[in-house]
Amino acid sequence: MINSLGAGYDAIRNEEGSIPYGKDERLEEYCIQEVRHSDILISIIGGRFGSESKDEASIEKYIQKSSISQRELRTAIDNQKQVYIFIDKNVSAEYQTYLLNKGNTNVNYKFVDDQRIYSFIEEIKNLGINNNIKDFETSEDITSYLREQFAGLFQRFIDDQRRVKEINLIAESRWFSASTQSGRIIRAVLLLCH
Repeated sequence: MINSLGAGYDAIRNEEGSIPYGKDERLEEYCIQEVRHSDILISIIGGRFGSESKDEASIEKYIQKSSISQRELRTAIDNQKQVYIFIDKNVSAEYQTYLLNKGNTNVNYKFVDDQRIYSFIEEIKNLGINNNIKDFETSEDITSYLREQFAGLFQRFIDDQRRVKEINLIAESRWFSASTQSGRIIRAVLLLCH
């Protein structure tokens, strides 16, 4: 999907073999390392919980087992990465039912295989920052939104470069003005000494 943006972005996906695994740690740890090295994380939350994380610190901190994907998203947020979160439209709609029935273990949900997905959605919706969340129905919804976002990021980058150039020009002109003025003072002192 990200490759269909046609803009030269490299998607790092476990399913495609993009993550270099070693022999010293669990596969999950190598996934987390890749998140730390990436610039942007795109998280797609659907109805499948996925593989459980074996990370003991996460279990202690969040009081329940998380999926590896949830741990990846938390790592990206903790490392202040640019994050885009997409939630399947049906899962998002049923999330409202979860909120009304939170704590009731007798409720069966149609669009998720594990209620922990909804508690995770609640967690990310309650983040103060970096919780850009969009519902999606098709992969085209995601790629079209990302195209707009990446164009905006590129425009911001160009504006920032322009500002840096302006600041440098101002700093250079002040330095030139200060050095010219100090040159006059030095010449005046030399004239007085002669």
